[in-house]
Amino acid sequence: MFAELLRVLVKVIVWIIFQGLGGLRIKSKSQVPRRGGVMLCPNHVCDIDPAALYVAMPRRAHYMAKAELFDMRFLGGLIRLCRAFPIKRDTADRSALRRAEELLRAGEAVVIFPEGGGNDENTLQPLQPGALLLALRTKVPVVPIALKNTALVLPYGAVRPQRSPRAVEVIFGEPLDLSDLYGKKGAALEATRRLTERLAQMLDQPIPTKPYIPHDERE
Repeated sequence: MFAELLRVLVKVIVWIIFQGLGGLRIKSKSQVPRRGGVMLCPNHVCDIDPAALYVAMPRRAHYMAKAELFDMRFLGGLIRLCRAFPIKRDTADRSALRRAEELLRAGEAVVIFPEGGGNDENTLQPLQPGALLLALRTKVPVVPIALKNTALVLPYGAVRPQRSPRAVEVIFGEPLDLSDLYGKKGAALEATRRLTERLAQMLDQPIPTKPYIPHDERE
């Protein structure tokens, strides 16, 4: 009970901070199924993206986050409180994937950023197929989420947020039904293609054509 009260308090505080930085608009949150396992896949530009999503989320969710964050004394404890669990980025972290699969099979909502990290181009990057492979294994719907204007509040690599001329937007898209791909060869790549197209459409951005590059190898 105490932990739940703390989560509510965190959500209220973060909401107030966003209002002071230009506002936060949440659209179409009814697209998120209220019950049952579901994977939520947002685009990712900067470090403030998870905070915006946490405030906007209409149901309890668990968040896959890069392992480095859990080594920070205050932040690590805070994100654990908010139901985040670590993954070693750009590796086949079986422990994290197993945790995500268990949660999905138990009927929970799990947030995974399929781009693997933010970027200073403020554009949609190639998606990793691992997230969609997990969705196919657990046979859950995938909700695409468009995060807009977060880079105006906290540009990629910046430490201090700034007031934005436009409100941050969190837009929940219609769930992707991937049931026609269950058990088929190449299903993860096709599912990734569908999610990429949907996110690009929601963001009004071009579909990325370059291959996925591990985050620690990006210039």
